[in-house]
Amino acid sequence: MGSAMRGLMLLKTGSKQAAFVSAAALMAALFAAGGAPAAAQEQIDDPQLSPMLFGPTQKEKRDKLRQDRKEAEEAAILTAEQERDANRLDEPKVRPLIFGEKGFEEEEDPVGGRITLGEEDDNRGFFGSLNFLIPEETNLSIGIGPIYEPDYFGSNDYEFNADPQVYVKFKNFVFLDDDGADFALFGFSRFRAGPSIKIRARRDQDDNPALDGLGDVGTTFEMGGFVATTFLDRFAFKAKARHAIKTGHHGAAVDGYLTALLFRAGRFSLAAGGQATWIDDNFADAYFSITPEQSARSGGRLPVYEVDSGFRDVGGSVNAYINIGDRWSLNPYATYQYIFRDYARTPIIADYGSRHQFAFGFHLMREFTFGASGE
Repeated sequence: MGSAMRGLMLLKTGSKQAAFVSAAALMAALFAAGGAPAAAQEQIDDPQLSPMLFGPTQKEKRDKLRQDRKEAEEAAILTAEQERDANRLDEPKVRPLIFGEKGFEEEEDPVGGRITLGEEDDNRGFFGSLNFLIPEETNLSIGIGPIYEPDYFGSNDYEFNADPQVYVKFKNFVFLDDDGADFALFGFSRFRAGPSIKIRARRDQDDNPALDGLGDVGTTFEMGGFVATTFLDRFAFKAKARHAIKTGHHGAAVDGYLTALLFRAGRFSLAAGGQATWIDDNFADAYFSITPEQSARSGGRLPVYEVDSGFRDVGGSVNAYINIGDRWSLNPYATYQYIFRDYARTPIIADYGSRHQFAFGFHLMREFTFGASGE
């Protein structure tokens, strides 16, 4: 009996312990179950997880700003590269045999490859082909050489003559060459204008038997003006209008010139040009008309002929510049002129001459530079 009672008491004691363990387990489970809803509620209440309602966080704003800046920089770089490639495609390309190896691309010496209005010489290219073939720093160039030319304008008899050449550039203001002197008094951008003078050589009736009886046309001092411009960095246009002062032909002439720099490489440069000349009645009478008195003095060999004002001729030329040493150069050239209509019908051309006029020659030149950079 005593043993049975002790066993019953132990059983009751074990049941209490088991119940205590079960209660502890139950409390732990309830605590865990209560924590999960709290964490979920905390996430729901966090505004960072609701961008549609509360907007991006500060960190997201900074990241977005950095990304936008990066994309803008990449777009700017791409645009610059596209513009550079487009410019290369649009840039005119020319054959190296005509305009040199680099064409219109940038060169170490831009003056060496094209006509330019650089800072040191803003009149360069406005005058004759020789004027922009010789070095920019040259102030004076003198020389001489032979020329093979007709013995009068319109003749078909050719002869060799000595042909002196003088080129002067004074302070980008006075320019002197074989076509006279030009004074650039006015100018802006690529345009220049000013007075122009020229001395036209006399024509003697003793120059050719075809002129016998016509008398001499004396040396003529001409005065007028010029306008000039450059374009596309390789071309120059110039027009001159001048009238005789008292002596000589007593008339007026208007000359137009277009010059192009074709090639420049090392010591060699090449230019070509075109020209046309208009003359008035007095000029035409002096050189092409034949009066009754002149016809009589020729023994009737030259019939009476009268011609009016108009375009006298059109032509072209090629000029080269070859540097052969320190300040020495060789300048070969060739010219052609075609005489128009009524002027070619005058007896001194139609019967004794030709409407096709050629000239060939060269000059051996010595160049001088004065001033701070000169000799």
